[in-house]
Amino acid sequence: MFFKRATLFTCFGFKVKADLSWVFLSLLIYWMLATNTFPRLIPGHHPDVYQLMSLSALGLLMVSIIAHEVAHAVIAEYYQMPIESITLFIFGGVAEMKGEPSHPKGEFFMALAGPAMSALLGGIFYGAYQTYLIYMPAGPTSEVLHFLGLLNILIAGFNVIPAFPLDGGRALRAVIWKVKGNLVLATRIASSLGAVFSYALLGYAVWLILQYNDVMSGMWTGIMGLFLHAAGGYNVRQTENRSLLASETVARFMHNRIVTVTPDLTINEMVDQYVYKHYQKAFPVLEKDKLVGVVTLQALLSLDRHKWHWLHVGSVMERPSADNTIAIDAGAYDALDLMQSQGREMLMVTGEDARFMGVISFRDLAAFLSITMKIDHDKPVTESRKA
Repeated sequence: MFFKRATLFTCFGFKVKADLSWVFLSLLIYWMLATNTFPRLIPGHHPDVYQLMSLSALGLLMVSIIAHEVAHAVIAEYYQMPIESITLFIFGGVAEMKGEPSHPKGEFFMALAGPAMSALLGGIFYGAYQTYLIYMPAGPTSEVLHFLGLLNILIAGFNVIPAFPLDGGRALRAVIWKVKGNLVLATRIASSLGAVFSYALLGYAVWLILQYNDVMSGMWTGIMGLFLHAAGGYNVRQTENRSLLASETVARFMHNRIVTVTPDLTINEMVDQYVYKHYQKAFPVLEKDKLVGVVTLQALLSLDRHKWHWLHVGSVMERPSADNTIAIDAGAYDALDLMQSQGREMLMVTGEDARFMGVISFRDLAAFLSITMKIDHDKPVTESRKA
């Protein structure tokens, strides 16, 4: 659901990453503040003043969003629900959990921690604004504080709307989970309610455009509605997939019907003797049954063909790592999650001492999930972990 991410820093032990879409959002916010919002609120100042105000507001807004997500993460960790990282993206931020929440109480308080932090920050900024006006005349500084106070309160209010996957929707899912005793069923119900809200946003977007000719606000509201609808559906699928694969291991889906190569082959030899004959997109590289790497067709095509006659597989292969291999006794959902996060079609499966056992493919896991859901749509519900 995100684009390429870059790690910015670590906060309270959590990695804070920025999605490329956050750059777009930051530039858009800066432009709107510097050219429209602040000049309209306090006219008559030099453009440099508006630019400085916009930079200050944008920086403090970023701090506010990170604080919102850190609040989620701290409460999640308190309830033994590990957070992998915090990612800033086009619609704000998200604290990415490793797996599903372990129990409804933890998810409920984790979900509300973020809006509570935003409301607290809103109060702090608004209090600073009121205090500033006691000693100083209204101006650029007070306007930035006022803007941040109102914006944080707006963020808190929007997020507590009980529309999954917003924070309020996650809190609602926790309540339904507690009552029904089933996470998958709770996710389906909460997502359905979230879909209603997303349709309302889309309708509001159309109304803004047709009634007021406000294309910018309408477009942004419509995009938000589409995103919430897609995110809700994605969460349902992830929860169902985790439920179906919870008791399965990599060993069940692994197969060794794959051609391997050795590191001493030249690229020419590999292409002529293996690629043209077996049509694989990736070839495990073995040395005495031990996995030493993997070479992909994409990697070969990126090489200068004039060098194929002397370059060897061992010099261009990708070394085994946590990003391309998985243990044979690992969970099947962990394999699926890894392939999705890394954009891979398959993983190398290893046993003891890095011994190559076979491969597990995204296609096989996806086929299993698709067939299982078609045969029995209620299976994830009946087999879901009880609260």
